[in-house]
Amino acid sequence: MKKILLAAALLSATASQTMAANDLESAFKESKVMGQFRAFYIDRNYDGATFSRNDRSAFAIGGKFGFETAAVNGLKFGIMAYSTNGINTNRMGGTNPHLDPSLFGKDRKSVTYIGQLYLDYKYQNTAVKIGRQEINTPMAGMDDARMLPNLFEGALITNKDIPKTTIIAGHFWNMAYGTFANAYSACSYLSLQSGYGCGGYSGSNLSASGLGLAKYDTGNFLNMGKQAIGKANAGVSVIAVIYEGIPNLKLQAWDYYAWDMLNILYLQGDYTLKLSDVKTTLSAQYINETNVGNNIKNVFGKEVGANLFGAKVNFNIPVPVVENFNLYAAYSQTGKDEGKLFNGGLFTPWGGTPGFVQGTVTRLGYVADTSAWKVGTSFDIIKGLNLHLAYSYFNVGSKAEYYKDSSGNFKTHDASETNWDLTWKCRLVKNLELRARGIYTWNFVPGQNFTEYRLIANYNF
Repeated sequence: MKKILLAAALLSATASQTMAANDLESAFKESKVMGQFRAFYIDRNYDGATFSRNDRSAFAIGGKFGFETAAVNGLKFGIMAYSTNGINTNRMGGTNPHLDPSLFGKDRKSVTYIGQLYLDYKYQNTAVKIGRQEINTPMAGMDDARMLPNLFEGALITNKDIPKTTIIAGHFWNMAYGTFANAYSACSYLSLQSGYGCGGYSGSNLSASGLGLAKYDTGNFLNMGKQAIGKANAGVSVIAVIYEGIPNLKLQAWDYYAWDMLNILYLQGDYTLKLSDVKTTLSAQYINETNVGNNIKNVFGKEVGANLFGAKVNFNIPVPVVENFNLYAAYSQTGKDEGKLFNGGLFTPWGGTPGFVQGTVTRLGYVADTSAWKVGTSFDIIKGLNLHLAYSYFNVGSKAEYYKDSSGNFKTHDASETNWDLTWKCRLVKNLELRARGIYTWNFVPGQNFTEYRLIANYNF
């Protein structure tokens, strides 16, 4: 927070004379109020006596609310508050295991905080944003899957001087986990490979299913290394190039340098062509993680070393009865290395889970020695009402050391997820989106099956 205030003071000082000459008062008078109201209901029921005690549900309302000033010589200021509030308050208090934690803050409590506080400057083809902000990048992102998203504190520069090319560079020193983190256990085998880290927890708990729900401090901005492994570092630097200069082809390369932790390379290519009247998109992705420094080894006893390859094909097919009819299939494969952390599985502590094969809940595609595939379809039933159906299957090899049999030997583990997603963009109320979701998992954690339903309303303003 001190870095934000210092940066704001420096930028304000350099621009004060210019801003005063262009009427700073009018910049605030012409500011725009913006945000999103969100209502979210979730209900999860486990199969089998082992997990029946953990059946849980919750209902919360909240969202994000703030304003952004008009630009004065390219410079704007923005602030945004984030809030989630439980409706069935007699179940609140942090001790009821049947209250789903993924809609709330620490200890299943309502929480409100300043999630964005930034200066945004644009000059010709360059944009600079510094402060607390939302970012969506492949390996660090909002993961906006529940009430409140992950947020980041740092500086991001975007430049488009080169035709058909976007260059991105930035550095982030802090982040705050959103409410979805509270579905995991701090430093568990599963959380560290599903987008969440230690949340400031300085020990390690590398079990497949964790030892109970973690107490992530939702909305509290902590150092990037502290959030990831419980040990502070100099933050994460990122540079990316997105190139669209070849017709029908989009290429992107991202490199994340987490100081004294690891380096992550993400590559993706998407090529679109027409086969008869069918618009076809072929995509490929590659993720490589290498160790940097000794921090990860000091915490977990092993260095990072992982890779993933994925491929996807999507067909947009003209159908007389429905609009926007898509069919897709995807496949991914992770490496294996028993000398590395997670035996060669990916380490994903900052909300970045870009894999082509990912269920709504199931994120086993990042585990070592895993082959996974997914098929799905989406189409508009009527204008504004879209249905998405998908099935994902994961084969986790024995080298992942994810599943032990009764004799204590590591075995291959199979899991799957079936889900449907119905989204209605209401034409009667502009900017209102209603969504219903059904998720059916099998063997997500060994021996664990559950059914989950969600009802979500988003109103943007």
